[in-house]
Amino acid sequence: MAKYQSKNEAGKCIFCEIAKGKMETPGIFWEDKNFMAFLSIFPNSLGATVLIPKKHHKSDVLALPDKVLTNIVVAAKKVSDILINKLPNVGRVGLVMEGTGIDHAHIKLYPMHGTGHMKKGIWKQYASHKNDYYKKYEGFVCSNDGPRESDVKIKRLAERLKK
Repeated sequence: MAKYQSKNEAGKCIFCEIAKGKMETPGIFWEDKNFMAFLSIFPNSLGATVLIPKKHHKSDVLALPDKVLTNIVVAAKKVSDILINKLPNVGRVGLVMEGTGIDHAHIKLYPMHGTGHMKKGIWKQYASHKNDYYKKYEGFVCSNDGPRESDVKIKRLAERLKK
């Protein structure tokens, strides 16, 4: 069960209501005429952010019209720059576009704390200590590497995807 409802009591999309100023959220820190960024009220790290278009679009961001998709990614870059410049020891920001909690297009931005050296152009490889593999979506996305897959299975899947 989700921690929140995707619609208000009147059955309206909560992100649309926030964008119209009819519903409050305490952490709005950036907006332009088409998009708005606010801090998550359920952050899993300091500065976890939600970026929404002010106009309602279904939650599958990669199914957006190309122009809207391009514009939301450019907006995400602007918001990412704010997070990098304002949060100490953050040099990168991760983006996630699941769209499974609220049916309104949005991008989640996660400041990657401990990467501040990247602001100075110092790249460092990071590897997760996790080695998890997920057979189905569990309500979150991970970027860790899983166990080494066999070349045979990889080639088989690649061939299937080419068809």
